[in-house]
Amino acid sequence: MYARITFIQVRPEDIEETARFYDESVVPAAREQEGFLGTVLLARDNGEMMSIALADNLDDLHANEASGYYQAQVAKFRDRFVGRPRREILRVAVAKGVDGGVELAETHAAGPQASV
Repeated sequence: MYARITFIQVRPEDIEETARFYDESVVPAAREQEGFLGTVLLARDNGEMMSIALADNLDDLHANEASGYYQAQVAKFRDRFVGRPRREILRVAVAKGVDGGVELAETHAAGPQASV
C-alpha cells in the first residue's frame, strides 16, 4: 500500500468550504481511480491541510499522475491556495484499524447514530 500526501495551505476562513468541495468533488473522482483504497483530508485551524490518498501500489499512483487526474484535482483548488502545494509518496509501513475503507469512514462521518 502507498500513500500520496499533498500538503496545502488555505486561508483559515476557507477551511470548511475547501473540505466540503474536497468531499463533493475529489472523493467521487478518486473512487474511480484504479487501486483507490481511501482518502483523508486533515486540517489545522491555521489553514494547513493535508490530503492523504491511499492506493494498492505505486504504479496506480504514478498512473493517475501520468493521466493528468492528480493535476486536475489540484487545479480545482488553485484559487484557495496560499503558496504552492507539495506532495510526497510514501510506502505505508503499518495500517491498523482502517478496516472497512470508505464505508467505515462514511459511517463515522455520519456520527454515532449511524453505527447503531
